[in-house]
Amino acid sequence: MNCMTPSARGRHLLAGTPLFSACPPALRDAVAARLIERCYADGDTIFLRGDPGDSVMIVTSGRVALRLTSPQGREILLAILTEGDLLGEMSLLDGRGRSADAVALGGCRLLVLERGEMLRLLRQSPDTCLKLMELLTDRLRRTSDQLEGVALFNLPARLARLLLDLSETPLAGSASGRPTLPTALSQRNLGLLIAASRSKVNLQLGRWISDGILRRERGGLVLHDLEQLAGIAESGGA
Repeated sequence: MNCMTPSARGRHLLAGTPLFSACPPALRDAVAARLIERCYADGDTIFLRGDPGDSVMIVTSGRVALRLTSPQGREILLAILTEGDLLGEMSLLDGRGRSADAVALGGCRLLVLERGEMLRLLRQSPDTCLKLMELLTDRLRRTSDQLEGVALFNLPARLARLLLDLSETPLAGSASGRPTLPTALSQRNLGLLIAASRSKVNLQLGRWISDGILRRERGGLVLHDLEQLAGIAESGGA
């Protein structure tokens, strides 16, 4: 579903995102007037690998999964994007097709800006260019950490690293204030992020629940003992 975003709402949403917070207010206002808001239901395809990279998107609510699928149907999950994250930045810069599939995890909303408009903004705002470089570098570091975990760490360490990483993103909070993984982040999705089967992820989560490291709460899984999780993550392959 598409609907033109009112300029005032667009300005407010842009100002709260890491990339556009560095943009001069006058330029940000001009960008806000050209934004389109798109809404997706759980499981909707946002774009597929190879689709034209004719726009850049910002997640304003919900989550988006970036994934690759082989001709045989095997999947790998590259990242889960949350509020404020940028989507489609590779195609923005090189003008080539999308490098992965993007799928909605639960309902989500995106702000969409045509590639030409975004390039025009980058030419006028060096600070926004630098911020984009920072965001791209952060994405690259996360991908490097993910590959390191798959290659060098055992499953408990990989899963602990993932849960701690997710706890640093805008997640729901429990009554105790601890981060809560929502039900949209299924055990299958967690497994795809760390190259593990759903059954092995389920078994490990069950052990941590028994040990009090995690706690089930209506609507999600509470990361109850972040300190123990950090210790498991740091143990690596031990």
